[in-house]
Amino acid sequence: MTFQTRMEDVRWQVEGDQFACRLSQSVEGYGEATFVRRAGERPAFELTAWDNPMRPGPAQVFNEPPPWRPGTATQPVGQGVVANGSQAMLLPYEQAGRMLAGLASGLQPTIMRSSLAGGESVRVVVSSVGYQQAWSDYQACVSKLLPISAAQAEQSTISFRSGGSLLSDDAKSMLDAVLQYIQAADQLNEIVLDGHSDNQGNRLDNRELSRQRALAVRDYLMEKGVDESLFSMRFHGDRYPIASNRTAEGRAANRRVMLRLQYN
Repeated sequence: MTFQTRMEDVRWQVEGDQFACRLSQSVEGYGEATFVRRAGERPAFELTAWDNPMRPGPAQVFNEPPPWRPGTATQPVGQGVVANGSQAMLLPYEQAGRMLAGLASGLQPTIMRSSLAGGESVRVVVSSVGYQQAWSDYQACVSKLLPISAAQAEQSTISFRSGGSLLSDDAKSMLDAVLQYIQAADQLNEIVLDGHSDNQGNRLDNRELSRQRALAVRDYLMEKGVDESLFSMRFHGDRYPIASNRTAEGRAANRRVMLRLQYN
């Protein structure tokens, strides 16, 4: 039992924004095959089904040549797991990357698993027809993705130079990316800022320095339109190092503001 869109009916669709890009193809009679790349992450593959005839369990995934390329070898991609429900399969970057490479070579990613009824195999084939133009559009979308993921935005580290509380260009770039997630969040109710320092100097000065760093982060985001009432700040000085203060690298890691987004 093979599910594959006829060559003349194959349509790739590209959609996305600064948070995620999707490259998808409808597989006739089965569902949707989608390559998704989220901000700050590598691409993954998602297979959704309208009414999945595959038996749950391990499935074979491979890139096979189309009929008009006889003699071309089939390339193994790996193994995936078919699940119950509409999301039939989710493959991480390792397999998704091989599938994309196969499409670029004119091969067709194929998922094969026994049917619910047993006795016969079910094959879902993703066509390579029209892929090159779709890939170009997809890459244009990917080029506009934010540099960090949602998970990174929700718990970010803003670094500082020794003895200073001024935001570097890298720190501002990080905060600009976090700002996109803040502005898009419907349920955000608190932004927690924890200021820290290394152990150079006395403890009182270090606590004040950690306060100035947290304020610098708060003020930058407020200048961008974030409501002051969202912020909660704490200043720890050198009390909670995350690395050894005996090395320059360790001290650099300890000079930081930890930013956390809290949701309802």
